[in-house]
Amino acid sequence: MKIKNYQREKICELFSPSPGYVLDFSNKTFAEFFEDHFETNIYVEVFSEKGTSKLNRLLCFIEVCPSHVVVELLNLLWKRRNKERDSEIEQAVMQSSLESFSITPEYVEILLDNAAVEDKPFQELIDEIGTAPVQMVQPHFSKLTKEWTLDTVEREFQRAFDSVEKDPEASVTAACSMLEGVCKSIIATREIERPKRMDIKSLYLSVREPLGLAPDKSISQSEIEGDVRAILSALSNLAQGIGSLRTHAGTAHGRERGVFGDSILGLLGHQFLLRRL
Repeated sequence: MKIKNYQREKICELFSPSPGYVLDFSNKTFAEFFEDHFETNIYVEVFSEKGTSKLNRLLCFIEVCPSHVVVELLNLLWKRRNKERDSEIEQAVMQSSLESFSITPEYVEILLDNAAVEDKPFQELIDEIGTAPVQMVQPHFSKLTKEWTLDTVEREFQRAFDSVEKDPEASVTAACSMLEGVCKSIIATREIERPKRMDIKSLYLSVREPLGLAPDKSISQSEIEGDVRAILSALSNLAQGIGSLRTHAGTAHGRERGVFGDSILGLLGHQFLLRRL
């Protein structure tokens, strides 16, 4: 999300005790934090556009994420920042209920009041970010493709639509290549082990689990479990189906004599297919 200048300054004030640093993170623990909570390698090039310091990488991450992810991130950082303070309050609350300690309820009240004052500017920041207008999908996708420099994906995307009327077979081939390019970019960005075969089915299977898209993933809400599994299974079927369609009716393996622009793809509704990608 696009944050305002004063919001950026507030983030720096709250989480950067020294120029370029973020809280008490080392390079190692900073990388582990983003890997554990967001399954993201914060040290890839896309997050170094503003500079290579931890603070600059944090700001870059914020600017390419939707607001709800930014809120989650900042809450995690705030919890880490105040770990000792909150532990002290928790201990004081416990001790105030025991006669063997001299902690009074009044002292606990002072600690809580001080914490509330300290939390106020952070909560105001969170409220602003949490209520920020949600960006449309297309501008957000354009932003991501620019940040990730997915030039090959963008070219295939354009080629697919340019060819949809005049050469639908080539259009399907380009659409499949676009999906392969996305998967390869995810594999490279997240440092996922490359599959032995580089077809769309194998590529999708490689990124499916790291992205949390496996149909057998754990789902806490039983009432939606069946629906979510159906959607995730459909994604797998879609990737496999597009690969098969490219093989049987695309241009990747050549054309038979006399087949050009008026093949079985017309019967399958190639325009419908491409508009779903």
